[in-house]
Formats: sequence, structure tokens, C-alpha cells
Amino acid sequence: MTASISDFFEGYISDLRLFSDAEDLTITSLAVPRIIKKKQYLLRQGELCRFYTLVCSGFLRTYRIDDKGNEHIFSFSPAGCWTGDPVSLVSGNPSQEFIDAIEDSTVVQMTSDSFKALLRDIPNFSQLNTMIITDEYRRSRERIHEMISNQADEKYRNFIRLFPQLHQRIPIFMVASYLGIARETLTRIRSKMGDLQSL
Repeated sequence: MTASISDFFEGYISDLRLFSDAEDLTITSLAVPRIIKKKQYLLRQGELCRFYTLVCSGFLRTYRIDDKGNEHIFSFSPAGCWTGDPVSLVSGNPSQEFIDAIEDSTVVQMTSDSFKALLRDIPNFSQLNTMIITDEYRRSRERIHEMISNQADEKYRNFIRLFPQLHQRIPIFMVASYLGIARETLTRIRSKMGDLQSL
């Protein structure tokens, strides 16, 4: 792996404090680095998701496109987040989702077979797997609650709190799609909010 990607992933695994030094080496040896350029796809609708992917730098998004050509963004994945289509990974069916890079990004990937081998051979690796699943579930549940409970302005305030260092790097039409509101509505909200840093 290139030095920066390798250092990030090695640090990520080490910080979990779940594995021995030898197990750390085994895990990192199976991780494959990849550079994703801005607008480049990590996954396209109709493809099989074959990899578990950890974002090391940059920012990715997961979305679907409806019959009218409208994008509906499910999630954003900054550095330190795992991304992919778990349904496709587990079922072996083609994905219904797109994942692409909002800006130049780096990731590490493990094939499904490598991930299963680690689950089999390293007892504590199941804790990492549980963490990934739980985090995805938590984010999904929080997003559902957000969508059905809050008005548009509160959705945007919470979005800023969720991505305090990143929200201004995301194009406004993507933020609007993620929040499920019209771009024009979000533009009006932003114009009335003043200093975003105080939120």
C-alpha cells in the first residue's frame, strides 16, 4: 500500500485494540489500497458488491436514481467510515445502488472471501464486523427518524452538526437530496441562517 493509505489503515486497526501484533499484520496484509478520483464510481447499480471498503481520505456518497432520473442520496461516507452495499455483499445479488466520490479519495478494500477468512481465523475480528453492522444500522435508524420527525430547517442544522468540517465541501444539490428537500428550499434556509459555525 502507499504510505499514507497504509498508515491510516494500520492506525485504524491498531486503535481498535482487538488484535495481537501478528493479527494486525494479517489483517493489513489483506487490505488493498485504491485511489478514487472525484466523480469516479466505487460501485454502480447492477454490479455485484464484492468488497468491504474503508474510506481513508476524501468523501463518498451512496445513492439511487429513480425512474425520472432523480438522485436520492442515502449516506455520505467520510474518512473512517465503512461503505458498500451490505445486501449485495451478503446475498450475492446485483446492487441497486451507486457509490461514487464527491472529491478525490483513498480507500482500502477487502474482498468478501478475505473478510470471511478473517472472521474464521481471528476470533476478535467478529467484533469489528459487529461494529461495522451496528454503525450502519445506527446511521440508518437515525436518518429515518430525522426524515420523519423534523422540519427542513432542523434537518439542515442537524446535518451541519453531523458533518461540522465537511458540510461546506458538499454541493448544495447533494445536501438537498440527502435531506429530502428541494434545492430552492435549502437555498432559502441557508440564506437565513447567518453564521453556520455557531450551530
